[in-house]
Amino acid sequence: MRTPESRLRWIARFCKVATAPFVRYDVRGGACAPELEVGIVAANHRSLFDVVAGLIALHHFRRYVRVLIAREYFEKRLMGLLCRAIGAIPVDRGDSGPVLDAAVAALRDGIPLLIMPEGRLHWDPDRPLSTGRAKTGISRLAVGAEVPVLPAGLVGTQHVWPADRPLPRMNPFRRRRLVVVEVADEPLWLTGDDHPDNTERVMAEIRSLMAAGEARLAAATGRALPEARS
Repeated sequence: MRTPESRLRWIARFCKVATAPFVRYDVRGGACAPELEVGIVAANHRSLFDVVAGLIALHHFRRYVRVLIAREYFEKRLMGLLCRAIGAIPVDRGDSGPVLDAAVAALRDGIPLLIMPEGRLHWDPDRPLSTGRAKTGISRLAVGAEVPVLPAGLVGTQHVWPADRPLPRMNPFRRRRLVVVEVADEPLWLTGDDHPDNTERVMAEIRSLMAAGEARLAAATGRALPEARS
């Protein structure tokens, strides 16, 4: 029987091949990723395509993580099938206690996680380097399981699958859209019980990586570089 990790490997490969006619990926950084056996990958969340881009980027480092995803997506037909196939952990927005317990147990068992601390999509075209309000669960998990956090910044995914569209833009007759994934070279170790401060440390690093990614995206596409406003 295939494990979630082996399914993630094949799903990442399939997604990369299936999206190749429409999307090109630029994965940068992540010098420490090959040495991290367990930990939490934390990324911003601006598009439903973020999970696909994240799985492909982590496949680049031969790392296969479980994802925390809002339970509502498990109830959608196609998204629900994907969530179950990759062993995602469902999150109830109003009751995070059991989810945190399950996630800490997974981390202690050596299973790495991918988390988007914002908890919901945040994309502001007027402030493209901004992030939404982040939940402190990222700090509670990292401190509780005593594992590092590896921040990552995703840019360009909103052009592939805008939040207001039911399906991604997959037009083979147009120029392929570029998705840049910037991964930190060094992990963050969070300590103490000041979870809001710890969470802001993670989000500040994510925004810094987003800025680097936006610079690469602007250079590659000829678009104007967005203002660095948080």
